[in-house]
Amino acid sequence: MTCYLCRTEPRMNWSGYYCKKCKGLQDAIACFGDRVYEVVDSVLMRKDKEKQQIKIADEIKKEIQTKEYNLRNKRCIKKKDIEEKTKI
Repeated sequence: MTCYLCRTEPRMNWSGYYCKKCKGLQDAIACFGDRVYEVVDSVLMRKDKEKQQIKIADEIKKEIQTKEYNLRNKRCIKKKDIEEKTKI
């Protein structure tokens, strides 16, 4: 029997309706009320296309920076290897 909310995970127990993750969401909604919906709406469901485009651009920028950093590290490692080989 699967969770009533996500419909992918098995339920926590035979008498419950939700999996462990979804049960946590249910508990958060019980504690914080409408604030949970506001946070999900503002963070995950962007209505403003401009904000969404900015977020996408930021993610692409982070990915490019990570790849550039990795390339620089590989070059440094190769350079050190070449220097060590030439010393011998």
